[in-house]
Amino acid sequence: MTVQQRDVHEHLIRVLTEEGRLLGELEGVLHRETDVLRGEDSQAIARIGENRHQYVDTLSRLDAEVASTCRMLSFGAGPQAMARLLDWADPSGGLRARWSKNLEITRRCKAINDLNGTIVAAKLGRVQQLLRKLRGSTTPPVYSARGVRYGGLGSRDLGRA
Repeated sequence: MTVQQRDVHEHLIRVLTEEGRLLGELEGVLHRETDVLRGEDSQAIARIGENRHQYVDTLSRLDAEVASTCRMLSFGAGPQAMARLLDWADPSGGLRARWSKNLEITRRCKAINDLNGTIVAAKLGRVQQLLRKLRGSTTPPVYSARGVRYGGLGSRDLGRA
C-alpha cells in the first residue's frame, strides 16, 4: 500500500482546519476564564476549567494524530517533522500558512493561560495568608518527609462550642 501525497494533503487540511477552529474557541474560553477568575464564583471557576480541559484534550488528540502521521511516513518527530511533512505534502505552501496561523493562536492561548495561572496563584496566596492569620501563625504549615506536621507552628485554640 502506498500513501498518496494528495490523501495526506487532504488529511492535513482537515486536521489543521479543525485545530484552528478549536484553538480559536479555546482562546475565547481562556478570555472568559480570566473574567471568571477575577470574580469570586467558585462554581463558575470549576465549570470554565472543565470546559478548557475538553478543548485541551481534543487538541492533544489532534496533535497525536499529526505526530503519528509524521512517524508513519518516516518524517520523524517534533516541529521539524511537521515542517518536513508539509514540504512533502504541500509544495505550494498553503498548509504551512495555516499551520503558522495555528501556532500564533497557540502562543496567544499560552499567554492568556499564563495570566490565568498568575491570577490563581495570587488568589491561592491570599487564601494561605488568611489561613495563617486565622491560625495565629506567620509561619506556613510545613510537613516532614513522612507527611507529619512539624510542631511549634503557632497552633492555638480558636474557641469552644
